[in-house]
Amino acid sequence: MDTQLASMLGRADELLMELEDEYNNCLKAQNITERAKNLTHEVLEKLRSALDHTMVIAWNKYIAPNLSEQDKSRARVYFPTVGNLNALRSTLGRGCMANLDKVHKNLYDFVLKQQPFSSGENQWLDLLAHIAAEGKHVRLTPQKRKENYRIKVSRPEGGSVSLDPSSVRFGHGVSVMGAPIDPMTQRIVPTPGVTEQAETWVSFIFESYEINALGFCKDACQETRVLIKEMLSII
Repeated sequence: MDTQLASMLGRADELLMELEDEYNNCLKAQNITERAKNLTHEVLEKLRSALDHTMVIAWNKYIAPNLSEQDKSRARVYFPTVGNLNALRSTLGRGCMANLDKVHKNLYDFVLKQQPFSSGENQWLDLLAHIAAEGKHVRLTPQKRKENYRIKVSRPEGGSVSLDPSSVRFGHGVSVMGAPIDPMTQRIVPTPGVTEQAETWVSFIFESYEINALGFCKDACQETRVLIKEMLSII
């Protein structure tokens, strides 16, 4: 593995650690920061760049020596992640690799095998490409589950109060939004027209894809390393 590629993958791992810390802080504060969005994008962008760089390594070794200087200058070399065979041929063609199946059949077969249309197990590559392409505009939303940590009490006609039972204790005679607080449970006594909802943020998800953002970034880091290692063994 060349030093530039190793540096890309190493940086992705560093960014992932920073991202996990930032996510944890955001979950505690119940606020999605711009830094969390930026780090998410940077992790996936770095992985995508590492895949493209690996393809360039193969291109330099097997394709470039047989091209004119003009063809080299116009070639656009990327690791293809496409939806069908025609799109694969088109992407390879833009890199002057239309004959890759003849120049290096093992490499062509490997690239073909990694395509999302070749196997459902490769959908992570498709997601990586799409989310990385969204740039720093990646959209994150909190995934919630009911917990007895923070309670929101509200009325249909408007108004709400948010309570943290772990830091505030209420005695007899206290009411919120017209609903008495049970001092034993620290929850409201069932009252017509008043509702309570206890929830905590447990993770962030990519809004457009409904997948756990941190979990996907972790898996993508691991899967990218595996893919690149296997590809380098071929070239």
